[in-house]
Amino acid sequence: MKIGKNRISSSIIVVIIMMTIVISIGSIYISYMEGRYDTIQKKEINYETDQVVKNIKKQIADNFYYLKYFSKNISDTSELKCDLEVNKIKSVRTGEKFYLIGIADKDGNACDINGDKYDISSEEYFVNSMNNEYVITNTIIDENKKYNIYSIPIKHEEDVVGVLYAKKYTDEIEYGINEDDMEIEKDIWVVDHDGTIIFDTTGEEMPENENKKVRTHNFIDKLGELDNSTRTTDKLSKAVSSNEPAFIRIKYHKAKIAYVKPMDVNDWKIITIISHDKFNKYMAQSLDRFNQLVYIFAVIYGATLLVVLVIQNKNRKKIEHIAYVDEVTGGKSFTKFKDDVDKLIKSASDEYALVDLDVDKFKYINDIFGYEEGNNVIRFIWGEINNIMETGEVFAHYRADQFVLFLKANDMDHVIKRMEMLSLTVQKRGVQKEKNYEIILSIGIYPVDRKFFNIDTAIDRADLTKKSIKGKHSKVYAIYDDTLRQKELRDQEIENMMEKAIKDEEFKVYYQPKYNSSNSELTGSEALVRWYNEECGMLFPNEFIPVFENNGFIVELDEYMFEHVCMDIRKWLDSGYNVVPVSVNMSQLQLYNSRFIEEYTAILKKYDVPAEYIQLEMTETTLFSETDALIDTIDKLHKAGFKILMDDFGTGYSSLNMLKSIPVDILKLDKSFVDDIGDSKGDIVVSTIVSLGQLLDMKIVAEGVETKEQYEFLRDIFCDEIQGYYFSRPISSEEYIKKMTKGAL
Repeated sequence: MKIGKNRISSSIIVVIIMMTIVISIGSIYISYMEGRYDTIQKKEINYETDQVVKNIKKQIADNFYYLKYFSKNISDTSELKCDLEVNKIKSVRTGEKFYLIGIADKDGNACDINGDKYDISSEEYFVNSMNNEYVITNTIIDENKKYNIYSIPIKHEEDVVGVLYAKKYTDEIEYGINEDDMEIEKDIWVVDHDGTIIFDTTGEEMPENENKKVRTHNFIDKLGELDNSTRTTDKLSKAVSSNEPAFIRIKYHKAKIAYVKPMDVNDWKIITIISHDKFNKYMAQSLDRFNQLVYIFAVIYGATLLVVLVIQNKNRKKIEHIAYVDEVTGGKSFTKFKDDVDKLIKSASDEYALVDLDVDKFKYINDIFGYEEGNNVIRFIWGEINNIMETGEVFAHYRADQFVLFLKANDMDHVIKRMEMLSLTVQKRGVQKEKNYEIILSIGIYPVDRKFFNIDTAIDRADLTKKSIKGKHSKVYAIYDDTLRQKELRDQEIENMMEKAIKDEEFKVYYQPKYNSSNSELTGSEALVRWYNEECGMLFPNEFIPVFENNGFIVELDEYMFEHVCMDIRKWLDSGYNVVPVSVNMSQLQLYNSRFIEEYTAILKKYDVPAEYIQLEMTETTLFSETDALIDTIDKLHKAGFKILMDDFGTGYSSLNMLKSIPVDILKLDKSFVDDIGDSKGDIVVSTIVSLGQLLDMKIVAEGVETKEQYEFLRDIFCDEIQGYYFSRPISSEEYIKKMTKGAL
């Protein structure tokens, strides 16, 4: 019996030991899975939160930009008359950006576009803007409307003389947050330093305070109602008042995780809350299977270990699928791509290049053919990239139409050939599908420096390289070099100098003469800008014009040039010179200023310059972009006495039907056509365009004429005017006066 009892006792001990081992292994396994999922989850939350912060900051910056743009309509005076100035603001289409806009003088006397007048001198946003600050307030509730107030200083010379303020509905920013292309379900809250709610995406109604002015619901108090743990609310309160990011487990309706991060706006913090449901589901499955193993352990102990391994692998794949599989393509996610790149950099001995590519005008495909067609294009490109991948290389769909590739670059020529082949294959698909669009790739290649590799920096530089050829279909790829880096730094330097340059009149007007092709008489000129800076010397348009077009400063430069040309013409008329028309360039952005015709005619009146001496140059792309609205604008310009000149004809999307519809007076033949003179087909094209333009009652100007042969050909086909280095380079006002005095060559 003792032996039996001993055997039973031994068996019990063995079972207990085995169960202890299994339980220990199971506990370790569960902890491992929890830690692994937690790490992946935190990565995703941090990434998603950063995207939302960028979105909110961009919306706020855009609103300040438009407010500053509207401020141009306010008189430059030390004593504001708000009721008069606000009438000027009314004429601008402010309703598209703000539902109310107003002006206050330096004493806080305010009036808005609704005609209401009131005192805002005690308002914090007014006080701060009078101290030369750009202000966005916390969310305000008034009569069931949630809004934020944006305010900027109005300056006369260096002094703040008033405040321009505007109200914008809060839900527009909240809607923008919800519209973000995020991959996980979550609630977003933006709070101030004490937890007062600024924005949220939950759609829950927020109470008002007694005077119905300021949103009083506090997120920390709200959490306290749902989670009775003082420790949790203390942690959250500390995180909100701190300037460091923090992850906190909370009970908000049910178990969730909150991520708190500073926004660098008004001491605001963003709180991202996601559910533990998915995590709990996987953990519950693991525990159920583990309990089953314990019950049948005595019989199938050997099989238990195998089952545990199978379960571990299965759950690992489930978790990895959430974080590592792209929703659109079914391929690797961007997170997985980054992990794989990190492993390759550490283990592989090959040289690598980071490639960033996307589709030109992809938004057009989504807008016209729908998002499903756009997703089909993305999946097709993913498949073609997958076909050219080699061992030791990885790629992923990044976002929208953007892909990132990490390719072996021991032979850069091989990389280039593969990208050219990929571009050609993808482009053919658009034709085969018989859709009315092309799939044209722009590709940026960044050769990786293994010693100083950072994947985010590499992607940024590949993206910068890609943008350098965006829309230029003569070459599908570009390779990053120091020139691009220097250009990036140079563009920033130009932006830092531009406001002061306007104020100090560093921009100079140069004139390139135009001559009659038959008798070589001076018939006009084109006003061209040069920028002279004491430190940098002479800057030419190709350095700064693209920067200004990108940031909108080109509108201010256009007006500056127009006014200085009018000043020169007035001087020439007063001096008795034989003045001929000057053509002045006008950017596409100028057309979005509803008052630009009024402003230009006011400048003419200011200097008493007849409109017959001014021609407005618009590029072909501008003229063909919004036809109906432009025809109306050109009619108004004609009534004001201006002649309209189409610049760069033949470089964009010209069509004979459009040429017939747009009522321009002068057609400027692009230099690319002039360069083809001497080639039989080129001669035919130029002759045909000149004849067609004249039959449509347009005067024809050829620019970029550099040789005698080009001039004589253009003269013989009766081209009206010649502009180019063959006759004269762009010259200063003083030199141009000599040309006017001389009259003919």
